[in-house]
Amino acid sequence: MNLKIRRDLALLLVAFFFINKVFAGVKEINPPPLLTIEGLGNGYSTPAVTSDRIFVTGETERTGYLFAYDFNGALLWKTPYGNEWSANFPGSRASPTVIDSTIYTCSGMGDIACFNTRTGQKQWTVNMIRDMHGVNAVFGYSMPVLVEKDRIYCLPGGPDTNIVCMNRFTGKIIWKSAGDGETPGYTAPLFFRHHERNLLVAFSELAMLGLDAETGEVLWTYELSLKGDAPSNNPIYSEGFIYMVAGGGNGAAKFEISQDGTQIKKNWSNDEFNTYFGGFVMIGNFLYGSSKSQPLWMSVDALTGKNVDSLSFKAGAIFSAGEDMVIYGQTGEVGLVSLNRGKMTLTGSFKIAKGSKEHFSHPLMAGGRLFIRHGDTLLVYDYQQLTNL
Repeated sequence: MNLKIRRDLALLLVAFFFINKVFAGVKEINPPPLLTIEGLGNGYSTPAVTSDRIFVTGETERTGYLFAYDFNGALLWKTPYGNEWSANFPGSRASPTVIDSTIYTCSGMGDIACFNTRTGQKQWTVNMIRDMHGVNAVFGYSMPVLVEKDRIYCLPGGPDTNIVCMNRFTGKIIWKSAGDGETPGYTAPLFFRHHERNLLVAFSELAMLGLDAETGEVLWTYELSLKGDAPSNNPIYSEGFIYMVAGGGNGAAKFEISQDGTQIKKNWSNDEFNTYFGGFVMIGNFLYGSSKSQPLWMSVDALTGKNVDSLSFKAGAIFSAGEDMVIYGQTGEVGLVSLNRGKMTLTGSFKIAKGSKEHFSHPLMAGGRLFIRHGDTLLVYDYQQLTNL
C-alpha cells in the first residue's frame, strides 16, 4: 500500500469517527478550567476538598509533600509527609483524608501522618513497615486510611499486623489483626453498620476479609482467583449486600451478609464486569464501570448481575455526578455520561492536555466543581458549565 492510499485511509477513519460522534449526539467541547494548579510533582492521588481548601499530595525526589490551596489557587502551606514511592510509576498514591481540623496522609512507603488543616503542622506519624511489621505491595501502599469517629483503619499487610486500628488523635494501636497474612490490596477498608454490628471489609492481595470493626476479629474470608489482579476498587455496601469488582480473573460479585455479620453468601457473579483500578459506582439499582478486557464501559443490573448496556470509551476512572457520571479514560479523554435506568449516553467529551505521565487519577466532584489531577497538574472545572456547553 503506497503512502497516498495510507494517508487517505487515515483521513477517512478520522472523518468517520467525527461523523459518528456527531450523529450520536456527542459534543466535542473545549472548556476553560476555573483553576489550574501546577508544580505538584509526581502523583496519581485525588485531592481532598473542603468548603475553603484544596488538599493534594505529590512526590519530588522521593519525598511526599502535602499541599494546601485556597480556591483562587494560592498556596497556603506545603509540608513533607514522608518517603514516597519512587520505583515503578513513581509518585503519590493515596488521597488525603480530611476529618474536622485534621488531615491524614499515607505514603507509598508506609508513612501515615496527621496534620492540622489550617497550619500544616504535623501532629504525629507512624510507619507501617517499621512500626507494624508491614509488608508492602508490588506498586507500593496505595490505599487511603479510613477514618471513622475517633479511629483510623489501615492495612500494613504481612503475617502478624495485617490490619490495624489506631486512635486517630495519637496514632496509638487499639487493635491489630493477623488477617490472612498476605500483602495488602490497593483499596481502603470499608466501614459500615450492619444491623447491630459495625463491620469492616478489607482486601489483601488474594482475599476479601470481613472483620468486627470494634475488635478486629475476622468473621469471614472470601478467596480471590490466583489469576486475578490485586484488588484495587472500593467495595460497596447497600441494604445488607456487598458488591465487589476485583479485576480480570475475579470479575464482579454480589454477596448477602447474614444478620449477625458472621457469614456471606454469593448471590451472583459476572466475569465480564472486570474493572481493575478505575473504580465502580452504584446509581439506583445499577453498577457502572469500565471493562479491563475490552475498551468498553458497562452497566450491570445490581439485582440480577446481568449486563444491561455498554459504551465504547477507553478504560479509566469513574465518578458519580448525581444521576449522571463522569468517566476519565487512560488516554486523557473525559466523558460526560447521561444515565437512564442502566442505559448510558455519552453527551460530551474533552481532552486533558496539561499535566504529566499517566492518566490514572480518579476525578472528584465537590461543590459543583470537577477536579481532575494529571501528574503535576490539578485542573478544576465548573461542572454545570461543562454540561451546558
